[in-house]
Amino acid sequence: MSSDPSRPVVLTDYLTDIEARLLIGYLEEIGILAHHSGVGGSTGWPDAAGYAQVVVRQIDYEQAKRAMDEFIAYRHPEGA
Repeated sequence: MSSDPSRPVVLTDYLTDIEARLLIGYLEEIGILAHHSGVGGSTGWPDAAGYAQVVVRQIDYEQAKRAMDEFIAYRHPEGA
């Protein structure tokens, strides 16, 4: 049985919802369907946040990974 190319896969986790949504906006701007899976995880502390996942389709994963690397490099250039 072959895998479904539209199957959702986690591209990355962020510590904040805002960071995840910035990446999602960038991915969607360049034509990659992406969404936020909600906050996951648990720290065990009631006032501490979990993490936010960025999810893409399996077929878009490699392109999304390259785009994410470019996005991170642009936001955090070396030496800055």
